Amino acid sequence: MGYRQLTQIQRYQIFAYLETGISQRQIAKAIGVHSSTISREIKRNGLTSGYAPEQAQSASDQRRRTAWKVTKRLPSLIRWVTDQLMDEWSPQQIS
Repeated sequence: MGYRQLTQIQRYQIFAYLETGISQRQIAKAIGVHSSTISREIKRNGLTSGYAPEQAQSASDQRRRTAWKVTKRLPSLIRWVTDQLMDEWSPQQIS
């Protein structure tokens, strides 16, 4: 099974199951993920007052937007650098 991020629906399911007192292992089985995924999600996105799915989704979206792999190589930047190299700019000029 490949890696997939939790969806907003799954985060609401986690919240609902936690509110009813179901164990993390049972929650994992119910939503079809590994139990460590539930543990990690609660640890990463839980608040001192409990787990809030809205804040968890918001934090996840923010991490995804600022992730290194997202900003590592923008196609427009690659195109611009390539154009400058074709125009015989030096790497120092480009940087």
